[in-house]
Amino acid sequence: MSEVDRLKRPEYTGENRCLPCTVVNSVIAVGLALFAAVLGFRGGDSTVAVLAAAAVLLPAAAAIYLRGYLVPGTPTLTKRYMPASVLALFGKGPSAATSETATPPPEENVDVEQLLLDIGALEPCGDDLCLTEWYSEAWRDALGEADPDRTALLEQLDLDDTDVEFEDHGEAFRARVDEGYVGTWESRAAFEADIAAARVLEDSYDEWERLSVRQRGQVLNGLRLFLDTCPTCGGTPTFGTETVQSCCSEYDVAAVACGNCDARLFESEPV
Repeated sequence: MSEVDRLKRPEYTGENRCLPCTVVNSVIAVGLALFAAVLGFRGGDSTVAVLAAAAVLLPAAAAIYLRGYLVPGTPTLTKRYMPASVLALFGKGPSAATSETATPPPEENVDVEQLLLDIGALEPCGDDLCLTEWYSEAWRDALGEADPDRTALLEQLDLDDTDVEFEDHGEAFRARVDEGYVGTWESRAAFEADIAAARVLEDSYDEWERLSVRQRGQVLNGLRLFLDTCPTCGGTPTFGTETVQSCCSEYDVAAVACGNCDARLFESEPV
């Protein structure tokens, strides 16, 4: 490993680079360089001013490039004090992660719980709602079919590949149609759960074909909240609130995840 490699902080550079941190530290570096230039020019020598500015700016730029920041503690300070609205401009924070699961326009919203109760997929159980036995069995049967891919998703949503733009974020990915997202899958397990659910609803719910693409996405997303079996490992999903950290921010999310394999099935900002 070279000396340059030893100086690098991969957790704050490359794909993990925090753009707000970089911008703020770059502004600070330029400000310090200008201040050094002013001090150097006090004797009327422009060469000294340029050298003084370069002596400050070049090491500062190297530090920002290699370490991701110039001022010590910048990532922590950014998470704590940078307004969420500013972070959102750089694609960071909850507005860029969880709430961007594109809620369809109000006129397209569907009462997911009532719909699932009406078709018999959900039923009251104490003070909560649970999946009905017939739906659980049908869903597990659908899981046993061939491994789904994105082509299966397009078929279930009645779309072709020219209509959809996929955005990948590690294991998670989103599907965009026109200007809105029609689905967000936090893991492969979440994706498999939705494909199986769509197959069941297509066979058992006569009005499924009449729902818009966004409405279908809402229904499938809502069903994941009630899963009692992980599609990947068969473990039991649990609901809770977790703190999610990115390079620039941290925020709470409501999440459903499998206790055995940690597969994330559902995630949203808590109400």
